[in-house]
Amino acid sequence: MVMKVTAPRKQIEAAEPLLVPAKTIARRLSVTSRYVHMLHDAGTIPGHRFGKACIRFKEADVFAALGIKTGEGAK
Repeated sequence: MVMKVTAPRKQIEAAEPLLVPAKTIARRLSVTSRYVHMLHDAGTIPGHRFGKACIRFKEADVFAALGIKTGEGAK
């Protein structure tokens, strides 16, 4: 008998994405995605480029670069 081992679905669904598109960052900052790309091009915020047109961002790194506190310490 072969047993299939799988991770609980709740853990997988609850995990935050590691890298997000500029649109997600823009929504969180209340700016346009074009402005997020401009910040990246200027070197103000870090991002990861995949090919010519695909840039993804790690939310925690972006907010840290901008000096924005998130989580429990953000008061």
